[in-house]
Amino acid sequence: MAHIETPTDEEDITDPVEAKKVLRKVDWRIIPLLQFLYMLTFLDRVNIGNARLWNLERDLKMSGYDYNVVVLIFYVPYIILELPSNYFFNRIEPRKFMGVIVMGWGLTVTFSGFSTSFGGLLVGRIFIGIFEAGMFPGCMYLISGWYRRHELVTRMAFFFVANDIAGTISGLLGAGLGSLDGARGYSGWRWIFFIEGAVTCIAAVLAWFYVPPFPENSNFLTPAEKKWLLNRLKSDNKGMSHEKMTIRKVADSLKDWKVLTSGVLYLAVCTTAYAISVFQPTILRTFGWDDLKSNLLSAPPRLASGIVSVLIGIWSDRIQRRGVFCLGGFSLSMLGLFLIAFLKGSLRYMGIYFAAIGIYIVQPLCIAWCANQVTSSAKRGTITAFAGTLGQFGGIISALVFPSKDGPQYLPGIMTCVAFQIAGVIAAINLWVCLSYENRQREAGKRDHLRELSQEEQDQLGEKHPDFRYTV
Repeated sequence: MAHIETPTDEEDITDPVEAKKVLRKVDWRIIPLLQFLYMLTFLDRVNIGNARLWNLERDLKMSGYDYNVVVLIFYVPYIILELPSNYFFNRIEPRKFMGVIVMGWGLTVTFSGFSTSFGGLLVGRIFIGIFEAGMFPGCMYLISGWYRRHELVTRMAFFFVANDIAGTISGLLGAGLGSLDGARGYSGWRWIFFIEGAVTCIAAVLAWFYVPPFPENSNFLTPAEKKWLLNRLKSDNKGMSHEKMTIRKVADSLKDWKVLTSGVLYLAVCTTAYAISVFQPTILRTFGWDDLKSNLLSAPPRLASGIVSVLIGIWSDRIQRRGVFCLGGFSLSMLGLFLIAFLKGSLRYMGIYFAAIGIYIVQPLCIAWCANQVTSSAKRGTITAFAGTLGQFGGIISALVFPSKDGPQYLPGIMTCVAFQIAGVIAAINLWVCLSYENRQREAGKRDHLRELSQEEQDQLGEKHPDFRYTV
């Protein structure tokens, strides 16, 4: 094979092989680090489920709904701060923003291991929610700013594998760290918090130095590579604009039904996703398995869901379709939930596989699908933050509808998850049908009158421009 020379700073990139190399350079610079940081976010959020199996409630004299309240309280500051966080993320260097919040929640998790009462643990969970609020919307905002519309699902699927990695190793870490129960006089749940929190603090240093900026300010690309990247982004999104988020632009974005739909879809996803993450070890324990086995067997379903979600993401980007995969994922997840609710034994365990695979197919799809429908960076930032905000209500709901008294089948909680997924199916069908109709109208020339506007006015149309096509 002939040697391909890297372009100099003055040259344009025209060779497709060289272009692919630049895109891979971007992939390796962005996705693995953000994936790792988000994995820690999820791990430090759901390790409460594993800690519960290692004398947490006994040591802190918790009873009744105390555990559910501890799980729930995390989401209150998270929900309040998620949308404002992207407002600041848009103005502060991403590496500094993420470095600070990662260190904040890492220290909080570590010191939560020293809690001596229910109230102390409750305060710790509040501060974890405060610091973690900016991570998910910030990552989604940053990733969506680097890729073309039909490259997003593949990257987001790889990013969301962090959830599956966290779900997989959470059980393994819960078993391993919890087995230190009694070491140096500390219960197993304390060791889970100590060690996982310390790892997060180390990761904060990586975030400070290596989280990349937005493409316009990138420093790891040559001028020729940066020019090529910005040109391809502009050609993909007619009317694309990169602007600062303002309160008015956020408020205007929230009037867009597509932005509101993103929230409904992600709420439908997160209600089940959080239920699986936080309560799966507890449900597995109702099979008659001991704590160690329940932790270990919570890992395989998450491993399977991670592999399938990436494969579906690649397929979705390749054929440039989203709706059919969203509906398929919701359907598979609901089938799994029914198996969990009404069956026993190995078939019930199979239901956990179906529920996890189905819902984690939809998670990256619904975020990318809605981000595909807008062109301005302000609206894209609003979509990712608003979807994430409503999604966290799913965490509150799942925390409330799985009380211990409903075991072993947990029918009310599972049926609640099914109900929200039905709402997600309705929202996905509505989005699919409406956007398909609008694309047909543009193909038929029904929006060509907008071409009579001045060039300046056309540049302000964004996704309303007659050349823009929605992703269905």
